[in-house]
Amino acid sequence: MRIKHQLLFFLVLMSAPYLYAQTPGLNYQALILNNTPIEIPGTDVKENQTPLGFEDVLFRFSITNNEIVEYMEEQSVTTDINGMVSLIVGEGTAIQSNFNEIVWNGELKYLNVEINILANNEGFTFLDSQKILYIPGPSKVAMVSTVGSITTSHQAGDLIWVANYGQSQNPALLIFNGTNWIPVSNDYDAKNELGLSVVANAAVRDVQFNPAIAGDQVWNQACSCIEVFDGTVWIATSTATLSAANGVQMINNQIRLGGDLDAPTEIHTSAINTLAIKNLQESTASSDEILTIDPETAIIQKRSLESLLQRQQVIFSAIDGQLRFATPSPILSTEKIDVYRNGARIGFVQIDATTIELEPEAICYTGDEIRIVQIPN
Repeated sequence: MRIKHQLLFFLVLMSAPYLYAQTPGLNYQALILNNTPIEIPGTDVKENQTPLGFEDVLFRFSITNNEIVEYMEEQSVTTDINGMVSLIVGEGTAIQSNFNEIVWNGELKYLNVEINILANNEGFTFLDSQKILYIPGPSKVAMVSTVGSITTSHQAGDLIWVANYGQSQNPALLIFNGTNWIPVSNDYDAKNELGLSVVANAAVRDVQFNPAIAGDQVWNQACSCIEVFDGTVWIATSTATLSAANGVQMINNQIRLGGDLDAPTEIHTSAINTLAIKNLQESTASSDEILTIDPETAIIQKRSLESLLQRQQVIFSAIDGQLRFATPSPILSTEKIDVYRNGARIGFVQIDATTIELEPEAICYTGDEIRIVQIPN
């Protein structure tokens, strides 16, 4: 029986996503567990969770920056009895570029990990993607809490990590320009990967982000909102919980028409900005109601159709074969006459000033009800 290994792994990168080393390479450790279910008579064991020991596996590591692959390598290794592997990224077989050609400029990169359990013969499976900031730098590279705590002398080009830099107090990689320590990148946290900056107001924001770069974002205490720079202006993003009222409702994060009005509501139109409702269905029911508009307040109200129209109607009990019937009033226009046979509207033609004739298909049988409704001028 063929067993497929399912994986559970723990990624360890120097116990943090920020790496510092004197020799090229990234320390990588992983624990590989076997999650294959075990069938035991009389039991229902859902998970195995035992180390995948003494298993030949192939790792593929790639380092990317803004979705561009800067480096890729593969390393083969056999797990130990406890399912552990320990590798140094940079010492494998290079597939794309060379590890020592990676530009480590302090900007965020990603380490992507794939694994191929050779016994499965199913190829590589994606495992994880980790943020990394790596300094392979010179011997004088160090880490300090703040810029003010730097006491030793330095030369132009020296690098240093500052754990709390700027008003946002974010980690930053600085370079010594011969006079001052400055961020390696003017936008040392361009995508807010290290934490959201907090500013008191727009003036402080403009000083801190000078120049601002598209994608910069801050928490502005003055407006209690997140602001994002779109390349031209700062756009405020409300964090308030949306609600719907006054004739609209929210269903599954979608705002839809419907509900009770809770305040007087006006909709203003113009010759260009008109209001239209299309594809309404036709009705011939005499009990229908129509909308009316008050000429002074423009308030929409309803009235029954019968209250607006002075209708006349006559009802006949037809005899067998009857087609002609008299109208309630002289005919001035056939458009103001409706004829119904047993409740169904039917066609007709005018014979003379007071007589109509039903369409041939509507010839009557004894007892048929013919109702003629007429609106006189």
